[in-house]
Amino acid sequence: MLITIAREDCPFCAQIEKALASQQYQVNSVPWSSRMLQTLEDCPHQLLVLVPPLAQSPVKPLRELRANKRLSRVPILCIGPKTEGPGVIAALEAGADDFISRPFSPQIFLARVRTLLRRASWGGSAPADTVLKAGNLELELVTRRVTAQGKPVNLTRLEFDLIAYLLRHGERVHKRRDILEAIWDYPDDVETRTLDKHVETLRKKLGPASAMIQTVHGVGYSFNSLSSNPVR
Repeated sequence: MLITIAREDCPFCAQIEKALASQQYQVNSVPWSSRMLQTLEDCPHQLLVLVPPLAQSPVKPLRELRANKRLSRVPILCIGPKTEGPGVIAALEAGADDFISRPFSPQIFLARVRTLLRRASWGGSAPADTVLKAGNLELELVTRRVTAQGKPVNLTRLEFDLIAYLLRHGERVHKRRDILEAIWDYPDDVETRTLDKHVETLRKKLGPASAMIQTVHGVGYSFNSLSSNPVR
């Protein structure tokens, strides 16, 4: 299992490599530079971990990676400084499958890695005719294509898995901790805004179809295909 880290040169990044190596992952390190994209094109990856310099935004490199045919389907875990919601949302919308803020424990980092690798392996396991539909929203589970109001919607892997999870279970109310465990493999005691940020970006991308994602205040989320007014 090859994991590539595109990183700055710092002790923190060396610790990340050590944590991955301790779990028997094969780790390839690529210096963060203007030629990084060309270098990444020449390597096979099961996962990319991006660690940009603290003063640099990952948004442009993420967009370039997602626009590259060879790299567009590779899961990306972005690591950055502790930041407010807009910075995290910008990275997720640019193409990151997950974002983790520094500092963090090695256990949390490795759990995120395992989740992304497991989710990436789901792509070929569904029957070829498996399609989820609700109102004017349609998800193709094999190709991971999404259309809303007949128009294609570009979702990250995590966004796709989240909406598919909610759609599969109909109008059942899902507790936040259950969704975090199912999609992110987070333990019960982890406090995070990751779920809320992904729901926020999903609603923006789905447009009117986002009305079907219902917030159950104090509990979690549900999916109501008959809803016409979004609940925030």
